Parts: sequence; C-alpha cells; structure tokens
Amino acid sequence: MFTEQQEKWLKRVEELFFKLGIKSITMDDVARELGISKKTLYAFVESKDDLVSKVMDRHIAAQCSIDELVHAASTDAVDEMVRVIKQIMADFGQMKPNVVHEMQKYHREVWERVNDFQQGYILNMARQNIEWGRRDGLYRTDFDVEIAARFYIAGAMSIFDERYFPKPPYSFDGLFKEFIINYLYSIVSEKGAKVLKEKLQPRAAS
Repeated sequence: MFTEQQEKWLKRVEELFFKLGIKSITMDDVARELGISKKTLYAFVESKDDLVSKVMDRHIAAQCSIDELVHAASTDAVDEMVRVIKQIMADFGQMKPNVVHEMQKYHREVWERVNDFQQGYILNMARQNIEWGRRDGLYRTDFDVEIAARFYIAGAMSIFDERYFPKPPYSFDGLFKEFIINYLYSIVSEKGAKVLKEKLQPRAAS
C-alpha cells in the first residue's frame, strides 16, 4: 500500500501525534521533521486530514501484523491476552491523552474507521481467543461467546470515554491493563485462573 520510505514517514508522524497531539502539529512541522519539502509532502497527502487518515491506515495494518505475530508466539489463549497487555502498554504508554479526543472531534471519519476495525477484526480475534481458551479448558463454557467478545470490545472502547475515565488521572496503558485483567478473570476456568495468576506474577531477576 505504501512504499518503504512512506512507511517510515507515517510511522514518524504517528510518533509525533502520540507525543504532542494531532492539533498542535502543523504540516510545516511534519515536513521539517521528515526532512522533506512541503511540495514533496503534498505530493504524498492532500491535506492534514488525509495525513491523519494515512497514518491510521498504516497503524491498523501494522497492528494486524503484530497481532498475528503475538498469536503465533502464544502458548495458549491466556498467554495471548497477557502478551496483548504488554503490547498495549508499550504502544499507549507515551500517548498524549488528548490524541483520541482530537481524532474524534477533528477527524471523525478516521475515528469511525477505528471503530469499524474494532467491530470487525478485533471482535473476531476476541471470539477466536475465547474458542481457543475453551478448547484447552482455560475458559469456562457457561457463557455466550458472542456476548463476551462484544463486552470485550465495548469495554476497550469505553476507556477512550473521558466521561468515565478523565485523563489525567487515568492513563490509557493503565486502564487497558486493568480492563483486560478483569475481563480475563471474568471468563477463566479454575485451571485458567491458575495459569493467569502465574503469568501475571513478575519474574524474579536471575
């Protein structure tokens, strides 16, 4: 979809947005940070909104690739979700709180695509994780898979709602960690609870 150079540009712009916010970054700032002229920048994107859109397209594609690697490296369904916690904390740990609000307010179509991604790809991943956990006896079988998967999506998206979780004092990475841990404890079996507790324990330094 993008050339290797364009991928690098978009990744750097995403880092800027996360660190400084979207609204405060001008197209002059972007061109200067990337070391290119505004003419070159506008040959790639039509406007700042188009830039935000392309940044999100790259982010979603990268997220899908990372999720596939996480799944392949995971030993079981609980392990996969614990790895997701670590990945999310790394991704959102340094994100400026107003980034989501600015996207919702000034780049609504882009935010809707984020919602579509959650309601499609991420929802399906949640379903597959539940089914995997049930096959291994790590998740209970006395709940509805579809409802639980949708609870997962709804809970994850609620973290962005400033009415419930103003930022500060809450942070995205801390909220995601607490949410996923509580979500897991609501669906694990007795066997799964033991596995989860073990995986959440900090490793002693050797």
